[in-house]
Amino acid sequence: MPMSVDEMNKLAQRIAKMRYNRAKGFVRGMDRKSDIELYRVAVGTGEWLTRYALPTKGLLVTLVERKEAVGPLNDQGHQQTKFKYIEARVEELPDSHRNDNEGNDPHRKRV
Repeated sequence: MPMSVDEMNKLAQRIAKMRYNRAKGFVRGMDRKSDIELYRVAVGTGEWLTRYALPTKGLLVTLVERKEAVGPLNDQGHQQTKFKYIEARVEELPDSHRNDNEGNDPHRKRV
């Protein structure tokens, strides 16, 4: 049963209120067949994305982080950075991600 846009927005807001590790665990726990598609992949806007596909729920959940500088420069001119979790995005799973045939199913046991 697909979620409405309003339900997806509410879920995104709920996940965004959590800390990053709690959000990862929550998303993974939503669907036993969840797959991690991206893990901290940088995109051009300065965002780092972690994306989960939830085929049973029919959702793509993306956790968005941004890198922030921490502390002063060291003697070599480098500065430490850390990831800051800023938002969650929930979208409908595209047809290309659905596991509706045997050739696509990553959970199928190979014989």
